[in-house]
Amino acid sequence: MPRVKQSSIETIKHQVDLVDVVAPYVQLKRAGRSWKGLSPFTQEKTPSFYVHPDRGFYKCFSTGEGGDCFTFIMKQENLEFYEAIEFLAKKFNITLEYEAGGPSHEEVSLRKQLFELHELATSWFHQQFMESEEATPVRDYWQEARGFTMETAKEFKIGYAPAAREALALYCQTKNISTAAMHQSGLFFARDGEKNHAYFKSRFRGRLMVPIRDVQARVVAFTARQLPQTPKDDPAREAKYVNSPETPIFHKGRILFGMDHARTHLKEGGSFLLVEGQLDAIRCWSVGLHTAVAPQGTAITDDQLHLMRRYDPSSIECLLDGDSAGRKAALRALPLAFKAGLEFRFLLLPDKADPDDLLREHGAAALEPLRAEAKSGIELAIAESLPNDRAPTTHEKTTALRTVFELLRNVPSEVAREDYIQIAARLLNVDAQAALRDFQKMPPPRPEFKNPDELPSKNENTSRDPLLTRATWELLWLVLHHPEHAKRISEIIDYEWINTGFTPGRLLSRLLAELREDLIQDVSQIETIIENVEERQLLAEIHARDLDVEEPAKHIEFCIERLRHKYLDAKIKELEQKIIQTDPDAQLTLMRERKTLLRNISCPLELRL
Repeated sequence: MPRVKQSSIETIKHQVDLVDVVAPYVQLKRAGRSWKGLSPFTQEKTPSFYVHPDRGFYKCFSTGEGGDCFTFIMKQENLEFYEAIEFLAKKFNITLEYEAGGPSHEEVSLRKQLFELHELATSWFHQQFMESEEATPVRDYWQEARGFTMETAKEFKIGYAPAAREALALYCQTKNISTAAMHQSGLFFARDGEKNHAYFKSRFRGRLMVPIRDVQARVVAFTARQLPQTPKDDPAREAKYVNSPETPIFHKGRILFGMDHARTHLKEGGSFLLVEGQLDAIRCWSVGLHTAVAPQGTAITDDQLHLMRRYDPSSIECLLDGDSAGRKAALRALPLAFKAGLEFRFLLLPDKADPDDLLREHGAAALEPLRAEAKSGIELAIAESLPNDRAPTTHEKTTALRTVFELLRNVPSEVAREDYIQIAARLLNVDAQAALRDFQKMPPPRPEFKNPDELPSKNENTSRDPLLTRATWELLWLVLHHPEHAKRISEIIDYEWINTGFTPGRLLSRLLAELREDLIQDVSQIETIIENVEERQLLAEIHARDLDVEEPAKHIEFCIERLRHKYLDAKIKELEQKIIQTDPDAQLTLMRERKTLLRNISCPLELRL
């Protein structure tokens, strides 16, 4: 891919407000000159994620993550650096300039092509639904059998996939969509390496098409509803609903259907409404319940709960089918909900009642009686553990308590655990203190061992001297915040003193070398020498933190002296090891070298900044 000009990168950094970049992912609140919110990188209840728009950097104090607009998008969207540049340029309508001419269509990143293909397919499916003669009975089904309006279909781009195998592929050919993108899109069946559009067969045929969007409202997949028009030779003919497979832009366990719509309607202190299916969510929106979301045809996942947690809802209202399967699904979600720190409220329908029918007949008001009788997670767990036709026995009460205790293992807050135990004790009519003592007697859960590959290596931990690391970090901070001294530092420092075995040392060494050789004019051009995400995060951390430095020149001298001292100390220890292992004839030379180093280390370096 042609390299983006540095001037274009600087244009994005100067013209794009970081708050506007972060806001679609994190609910931010102003905190003085900065903004804060819940971390998008971990699960937390107290905001520790700060955005500094005047500096153009963010910092998460829970995870240590930090960076600029590019780093944030790389992290959230799983993009490479230049893909993140293209992403932001498109989002904020900034024209990019390239070092060697603009990229061809084939050179554009695969992810970008996949987004383009899904938008194209969405428009084409919608056009078929609205205009084609083949879709006439589908429009009737939508309005009469499902009770939706055509205005709703237009708003959410409901579509129809024609029954013909090659129809979508041939349309893609007219739009110059690459076969590489078609292979990866999940919309077609084709042999590996196939490059002829005519041999791509549509995955979805004769089905009602519902676009699935990510939080930025980009179409990333589809849910396809079976219809009488679904061909008999369709491999998935008997499946009522078929979803797109996992692709580079669609991971069903990470996306909630409708979150792009719901998050814009969630008011402070409001609740998300979790329903079972995509059409259930659309039904909710059509009656004014705009915070409805749905999983992708599977049980709720950690990532999906974390996604809801980002927007700081007061609770999650879970609208369940009135059968035992719906209740069992709720119980399976409870441990994850407690772990995520989310308060679930279960709206229980009567047995065999259907949420879609209820809302279709009675509108949003149908939920008010259910809300009045809503059960908390603890209440539901206890209710499902006890008989409903008689008073529970002592054994049944203790069994119900054990069920609650297992759930509470997932609650990180001791205060919350104690509160939940008191609620459970009151519901079971047992002594709260006795229940708390029983919980405390429970054996601890088995530890979850991490993959050894994920653990830091011993060398990484033991080779870093904290004082040396701090001196390097502070010197880099001083170079960037007091650039008037940077050129002089690059001339007087011995580059062997800088430990390049970790990120601050590598970036400091490279920056000073570039200044010394006049490859860059000043430290403001550091962006041109950043090589990886770790360095970008380090740069964000340096910009986000303030050091109390009264005399920068003296502090610089102290840091350089510290680096020199540690370097000489390491050389002395190395010589001492050699002296022990060397024959007597060579020891004298080594001892003289050691004496010279000891004399040097005892004499402070004379620096003049």
